[in-house]
Amino acid sequence: MVSLLLAVLEVSLAIAVTVLILLAAYAFSIKFTRSMTQKSNEKRKPFACGESISSLKTGLPDAGLYTAVWRLVFKSLYNTLRDRLHTGILSDWLMWMLIFMVVIVVVSMMVVSL
Repeated sequence: MVSLLLAVLEVSLAIAVTVLILLAAYAFSIKFTRSMTQKSNEKRKPFACGESISSLKTGLPDAGLYTAVWRLVFKSLYNTLRDRLHTGILSDWLMWMLIFMVVIVVVSMMVVSL
């Protein structure tokens, strides 16, 4: 019984030392990368193909531009699926995700076998 306890303590000590080494390496890497980076306003200026462009000439799109298109295209599909399939029960969601994963695996196996 004592040998088992000593083995468990030895393994837990090894795990603790490993975690501490990894945390120290992570802290050192954060400190090192922060000291390498320099704050500059150049990073915030528009830059296109090697040319500096004024911010008035850049027509940067809205962040929601692409999601708005997808939302409009698939709105009727989403509403239909939500109304017919949504029950609010977690196990139903899990079943649908399992079916979805099986379909993905089957399709990927079919693609790989071609």
